[in-house]
Amino acid sequence: MTTFNASIATVEKGFRPWRPRGRLQVHATIAAASFVCYIFGRLLEGGAATAFSLIGVGACGWAWLVARALFDPAPRDARWARVVGLVLALSGALSVLAPAGGMVGRVADSLYTLSGSAALLLTFVEPFHRYTPDLPLGEKRFRFAFVTVYAGLVAVSVLGLRAVGDGPGEALRDDLVKSACALTGLVAVLVAVRFRLGHPLAARTARRAPTEDDARLAERLRRLLVEEAVDSRPELKIGDVAARLGEPEHRVSQCISTALGFANFNRWINHHRIVRAKGMLAAPDERRSILEIAFACGFASLGPFNRAFRDEVGTTPRDYRATMRAGATAAG
Repeated sequence: MTTFNASIATVEKGFRPWRPRGRLQVHATIAAASFVCYIFGRLLEGGAATAFSLIGVGACGWAWLVARALFDPAPRDARWARVVGLVLALSGALSVLAPAGGMVGRVADSLYTLSGSAALLLTFVEPFHRYTPDLPLGEKRFRFAFVTVYAGLVAVSVLGLRAVGDGPGEALRDDLVKSACALTGLVAVLVAVRFRLGHPLAARTARRAPTEDDARLAERLRRLLVEEAVDSRPELKIGDVAARLGEPEHRVSQCISTALGFANFNRWINHHRIVRAKGMLAAPDERRSILEIAFACGFASLGPFNRAFRDEVGTTPRDYRATMRAGATAAG
């Protein structure tokens, strides 16, 4: 018996069925199944068509979640994205099951149309996530190909078929064209996932070590803050700083994230604005209002100032001023 169990364990160890790992592979697996069900739901009739359609109606939502995973290396989806996908899948299934013309069917159709349209539009946006001019050429080509193929599929399956008339022949043509688009989309998804698995986004976008050029540029950036107080300009953009230094925008962005250690240009500028604001708020003889201090530190309005201050300090400017003045009074 022991020998038999050991043999079984050896066989089980050698036979390891593929299981999707990670957000991208999980979404791609479900999307592939949805595309296949969508195709069968279009081509079959009767109860079989209904059963396949219950799963196939969520194909565009899963395709959008795949697109998010392709261009966003986060290990999990944002909660709102999961909610949109769930609403799309459930409303689509309900629209398949509900009697035509009834109140439930109309509400389900409206929800499905709204969430499906949102997923279609958001899929166009995803390739531009984390897009920077210094992306490798292969990554740029991949994103361009993704947008081009997707736009072509949407144009054929949604826009081009609006001219289809009534009748069995036209309905069959509609089903065949949409099934062909779904099959093309399935192949495109698999190709895109294969590319991303071979060119991981997280590894490619990992922060690199600063170079000597980065250090020199960082010093020039610091001088802009000290000598010219550029952070006090409300409408300051990274392009303004790059033009002032005679450097490409992507070089300035790289320097900020490597040599200076900030996530992006706005975080860097706001950090120095908040440092100045903290000094003003803590000064016992400072009589300016919080709004006036926000203007003096380079913020165009109170809302962005409050949000940036809370992100940086963990409290509001008003509470920070009260705490600092209370501490000064106690010390005195």
